[in-house]
Amino acid sequence: MFQGAEVPLVVCEPDATIAASNNAANRLFAPSHRPVAGRELGGCFTSGERARVERAFSQALARLEPIELRTLVNGTEGERNFCVWFTPVVESDGSIRGVALSFRDVVTGQSMQRDLEKKSRLASLGSLAGAVAHHYNNLVCSLATGIEYAANMSSPTQTRRTLERLQEPLQRAAKMTQQLLAFAQADTRHRDLADLTECVLLFCDEIEETLRSRNITLEVDWQPIPIQPIPREALQIILQNLTDNACDAMKSGGVLRIVLGLRSTHEVRLTVSDTGAGIPGEIMEHIFEPFCTSKGDLGAGCGNSQQNPGLGLAVVHGLVNMLHGTISAANLPTGGAQFEVIFPIVANK
Repeated sequence: MFQGAEVPLVVCEPDATIAASNNAANRLFAPSHRPVAGRELGGCFTSGERARVERAFSQALARLEPIELRTLVNGTEGERNFCVWFTPVVESDGSIRGVALSFRDVVTGQSMQRDLEKKSRLASLGSLAGAVAHHYNNLVCSLATGIEYAANMSSPTQTRRTLERLQEPLQRAAKMTQQLLAFAQADTRHRDLADLTECVLLFCDEIEETLRSRNITLEVDWQPIPIQPIPREALQIILQNLTDNACDAMKSGGVLRIVLGLRSTHEVRLTVSDTGAGIPGEIMEHIFEPFCTSKGDLGAGCGNSQQNPGLGLAVVHGLVNMLHGTISAANLPTGGAQFEVIFPIVANK
């Protein structure tokens, strides 16, 4: 298993002398793929990085825990950017055997991740495109019929009323277009990073007055969490769609609750809940699919709402996935619905 692993692996003595290396490591460091055992570990890295490598090696031995280091490796193909894990090797009696190093090519890893994300987007785009085309076709047919009907009327009053009724499908088409554009824009603005807590609190301040005018009370509960960089535009869209969804479920007013805090040492939890009617069981498993709407009286079901295009939660689901998080929906025992978003904690370098 050691020799057949595709990841370069090296095992060092406590004095940083290489004791063993697998085939992948030999290909990386040795001109003729000869074993690199017996060499000093520092020779595998560029001269400017050797001091950092020595510190990471010493820390792994002192703390008896893995240490991660992003550094430049001096391989047979020149300098390459690698993420290296230093893992102490401890015997059953507690004695230190040495340190094992695993090397992950940062460029290759990023390329593979981009390829996976691209394939995932293309798969999602295929299903979304069909649903969008179907919905737009219904809207266009409705508009065309209404316009033809108005054109054949002799009464100006009846013509005006017919045209006024066409405003509703036009507004639905415009809202759907805005949501699709929001998703596309967020995907291209991922470099506009801001702190998660700051973004959530600023968003709450901005919506409080609007909620008050709709007889909705905003409750915000946040706990101190480490600074977490997150794309500002993407988080804004996620929060806006979740709160819009919650508000539309509380036509007569209610309580909108936003909670931010740690779920574990590795995860942050963000929840948005309301005191509305909750999510009907028949649409719960489809809640994040395009045109499955839980808005309004929550009784329209999937794809049958005449007031809401039903893209908001699908957009949220896509953005959360893009940010390597997860989202789930549930009904609360006290009434209303809750959406829970989990983000992995990003280690601050």
